[in-house]
Amino acid sequence: MANELLDNKTFEDLFELHFTKLMGFVFNYVRDEEVAKDIVHDAFLTLWSNRKRLNPTYPVKSYLFTLAQNCALNYLRHLRVVTGNEQAVTELLEAANEDLNDYEKRLVRLEEKLAQLPEKQREVLVKCVVEGKKYKEVAEELDITVNTVKTHITRALKFLRDELQEDLIMLLLCLKRI
Repeated sequence: MANELLDNKTFEDLFELHFTKLMGFVFNYVRDEEVAKDIVHDAFLTLWSNRKRLNPTYPVKSYLFTLAQNCALNYLRHLRVVTGNEQAVTELLEAANEDLNDYEKRLVRLEEKLAQLPEKQREVLVKCVVEGKKYKEVAEELDITVNTVKTHITRALKFLRDELQEDLIMLLLCLKRI
């Protein structure tokens, strides 16, 4: 039978003879007419590409149906993986969205509490914590003593710690971004 497939005309006849039956067979697996057509075309293409290696004693119709079945099952496996990945990505996006909303709420709360600080405390806190300046640098810049800088930092952090107890770790992270 493989020798017969070497002839284009014979292969075209084979295609016309079995295409519709293969379409129905594959459609029972995939339940999508366009996908079934693609799978049947792939099965014929694979048969044509491997025609020289076919066992001549094995019926070509059996080759075709086996190829089509394997292609359909591979498609269904692929679909299952894609669906699983889509679901995982959706869950991750939803979790990230919730985390972002929570982060934004905490950030707003932190900004509100920072706004409640006296101006000098807030200014010293920002320069030391956010800008990463040394106490001595801040003292010179603001023309105050190092002990005054320490006092402002201590009072500001105590206020924020009292007001933002559950958000203390978030406070430190947010201050680095302000």
